Amino acid sequence: MFRAWFDEPKRVDSGSLLKAVSALGLYRKLLTQLIDEQTPQCGKYTRYELWARGLTNALDELEQSVYCAAKFREGVTQSLEENMSPEERDDYRRHVYFYKNGFIRVFSILDKLGYFLNDLLRLRAERVKQKFSYFTVLRQMQHRHAEPRLLEPLLDIKERYQDPMGRLRQRRNMEIHLVNTEMLDDLLHIDLCRADRSYIENLSANMDDLTEGFEMVCKTVATVFDYVYERKKA
Repeated sequence: MFRAWFDEPKRVDSGSLLKAVSALGLYRKLLTQLIDEQTPQCGKYTRYELWARGLTNALDELEQSVYCAAKFREGVTQSLEENMSPEERDDYRRHVYFYKNGFIRVFSILDKLGYFLNDLLRLRAERVKQKFSYFTVLRQMQHRHAEPRLLEPLLDIKERYQDPMGRLRQRRNMEIHLVNTEMLDDLLHIDLCRADRSYIENLSANMDDLTEGFEMVCKTVATVFDYVYERKKA
């Protein structure tokens, strides 16, 4: 959708995104067949199909946020906002908008996935924490020794992306619960720099983290739905 802004053709899925979307598609197709058979569990299958459809749409929206954040970042060369031209300042603000949108969506998708797994595997994570996250669900799987063939690769993915995900989580929490990222950047510099100068954050490092977060989400989704497809098909 947003590629039209930059006179680029529509996206062709590839890499981790393609694997995630393909895994979701196979699972949805299987569920649709089961729903059409009007089995006693068709209501549950319909709910899971809607869940998988929502995750498919959410991955598409996340990819577009990452893409736009990267494209608008290309137009920002200054490290001080007051040195930017009006056009560069607009690109910077558009970059920040899509960057924030991206890291919020990273955790939103993971939490949707966590609720799906909690329901499917009957983990009862809500007894541990009323508003639980995907990571709460992983801990609950460990505690209950649930689905070890799924848990092991999910823990491996979590470990591999621990550093960028930790930085994204901190920014998400600051954005939602405390102050926004621009204010945080000002606070970080206030003791070292003149208060009337607006230094911007390290945009390249931020984009690296967001791209890694996107990869982590795609690999996690692909791992889960490859597994649940085979589990249901067996």
